[in-house]
Amino acid sequence: MTCCVILHNMILEDERGMNLEFFYDNVGSRVKPARDPNRIRAFLQTYKEIENVDTHFQLQEDLIEHHWQRLCWI
Repeated sequence: MTCCVILHNMILEDERGMNLEFFYDNVGSRVKPARDPNRIRAFLQTYKEIENVDTHFQLQEDLIEHHWQRLCWI
């Protein structure tokens, strides 16, 4: 997201002062989001597990261990 904001700001700064005409009438098409109930349920279940304090700390410990193992292989 941060990258998109930075790129957007760079484009605006680059095009500032230019008298460009924009025509967006026939660009792209509307997108209908897919709502798969199984994916939503899986996401919510994962979110609840991560929100659980014990699981949160276990995931932190696993991540730290993973980084230490990667450093040992270098």
